[in-house]
Amino acid sequence: MREIYANNKIFVHKLVLLLIIAVFVILGAFLVGYVAPFVAGYIISLVLSPLVGLLHRRFGVHRGVSAAVLILALMATLTVLGSLILSRIIAEMAAFMLDIPTYIAGVQEIFDNLLVSMQNLVGTGFEIDFAVLLNPLLALATGLLQDALDGGGFFVAIPVAILRTIIAVVSAFFFIKDKELIKVSIAALLPKKLVAYAKMVRDGILKALAGYMKGQLIVMAFVAAICVVGLTIIGSPYSLFIGIGIAIFDLIPIFGAGGILIPWAVYHFLDGNASYAIGLLIIYGVVFIVRQTMESKVVGDQIGMHPIILLVSIYVGITTMGPIGFLAGPLIMLTIKTIMETNLTSD
Repeated sequence: MREIYANNKIFVHKLVLLLIIAVFVILGAFLVGYVAPFVAGYIISLVLSPLVGLLHRRFGVHRGVSAAVLILALMATLTVLGSLILSRIIAEMAAFMLDIPTYIAGVQEIFDNLLVSMQNLVGTGFEIDFAVLLNPLLALATGLLQDALDGGGFFVAIPVAILRTIIAVVSAFFFIKDKELIKVSIAALLPKKLVAYAKMVRDGILKALAGYMKGQLIVMAFVAAICVVGLTIIGSPYSLFIGIGIAIFDLIPIFGAGGILIPWAVYHFLDGNASYAIGLLIIYGVVFIVRQTMESKVVGDQIGMHPIILLVSIYVGITTMGPIGFLAGPLIMLTIKTIMETNLTSD
């Protein structure tokens, strides 16, 4: 047994690290509601720490002072921008809800015309009640949008959200201010070899994760900009709301932006609005070209993961963990990949 361990020491260490991380992931899944503010605070600290360090080294500004100022500036900026964008989106959602019956009536008319055409081909006995198909979809769409406009439970939870935000901000402040002290305190509780391994793996995971998130955000920003500008040009009254929605939906493998733009274009073709439909297809074409051109370069090169592996990780993540698995699946796969590729010494 000792000989087997000696010959496979590095591999065994990697498996142990994977098991430790798996335990933390399982615990995190159960405790996500409790630790989320601290995770958010840690992420904020990762973003601001380099700038805090620069201010401290270059101008001698105390880490605590610069951390407090930068965090407050970030929160103020996000609050202002978020309020402006959210108010516009809510207004467009409300207008979209008012127009839903018009769209449904248009779809019903198209189906009626198709039914008449099919009856002419196969006989008058051919009947389809499209209301049976449309009414549940209409109820679902209207219900989701109405929940969003009514707050969807969010406004009821505002005090909790405020508390979590405060905790995230305070924890980010201490993560930045006492960064080295926290590192030393944690390292003192763990074996030195495990700390060394964990540091190498952490650096690799953070690098891969930063590359993945950066790549996806860049591509999503381009897609959102193309959709918002394109929809504005062709005269859509919901360009911001739908443009951002398409950019988010475009993150879903296989479906992508075409899952919204193509059916939307088909509807307008059948409704006789060919120019609008062509505009939507042009937008989809530009989005498709941009994503295909950028994704492999911006995302693939950043993390070095084949698209099929990424697709499998997203699918497994969603089926096992629900919506959060969309991000958790690739993160776990990146973690496994990073650990197996990390050059752990056998000393």
